[in-house]
Amino acid sequence: ISSIQSAGTSAVVKFKAEPNSGGDRGTTITFHTTDGTKDYSSQTTLSQTGAIIDATIAEFRAAEVGDTQYRLEGVITSITNTTYGNLYLRDFSDEVYVYGIQDFSTKGLEVGDIITIVGKRAEHNDSPQVGGAVLESSILVTTATIAEVLAKPDDPTAYFMVTGEISSIVNETYGNLNLKDGDDEIYSYGCYPGWGATGEDRKYLIADKGLKVGDILTVIAPKGSYGGSPQLSGSIYFSHVSSK
Repeated sequence: ISSIQSAGTSAVVKFKAEPNSGGDRGTTITFHTTDGTKDYSSQTTLSQTGAIIDATIAEFRAAEVGDTQYRLEGVITSITNTTYGNLYLRDFSDEVYVYGIQDFSTKGLEVGDIITIVGKRAEHNDSPQVGGAVLESSILVTTATIAEVLAKPDDPTAYFMVTGEISSIVNETYGNLNLKDGDDEIYSYGCYPGWGATGEDRKYLIADKGLKVGDILTVIAPKGSYGGSPQLSGSIYFSHVSSK
C-alpha cells in the first residue's frame, strides 16, 4: 500500500506495484473496518501483466498451471485438428500438446514447420498442454528429395525436410553423417536432437536414438556447402525407421 487518503466519508487507497520481470501475477486484498459494534469487509482483486517467459518445452511442462505467458519454439510433429490448430510441438528438450492456435486455419502451417508461439500453461486430465496460444512467427519447411536439395542454392534461411538412408556415420558425438537416396547423396554436418539445441544439448543423438548405417532418417535443415561441396547444415532430427 502506497497511501491511504480520506475525504469525508470516503477513503482512497493507493497501491504501488514493483516492476514485474516474471509472468502474470495477481492477488486478492481484503479490507476490514469496524464501527465498534459491527465488522465490515470488502475485497478487491488486482492483476498485473508480466513479461513473456522464454522457455524450453521441458521447462514449460514443469511449470505450474496459470496465466503466465510462455514463448515456445519448436517443430510441428503432428496436427490433430487442422481447423483449430490442435497439434504437437517438439524442441530438443521435450514435446507438448498445443490446444489450438488463434486463427490457425489461415496460417498455412503443416507438419515439419518451425513455429514460435506464446501461450499459458494449462492441462487436461493431468497432461500438460499449451492454452490460449497465438502464433508469433513461423519458418515454413519444404519437403524435398536429396536430388532437389542438391540443385538448390545455399540459403541458411530456407529449410528442407529430407529423408534418406544413413550410408555412413562420420562423427557419433555431433551426428555428422551421409544420407543417400538412390544415386544421390548429401553430407549432414551435424544432426541435433531438436530445434533450439546448443552446446552439450547438441551431442549424442546417434547413441540416444540408436541410429546406425542402413536406418532411414528424416531431418530438417538448410542447404549449405563447405569447400565447394554441398551439405545439410546443422540438421534437426525429425524421425527415423530402423533397418532392423
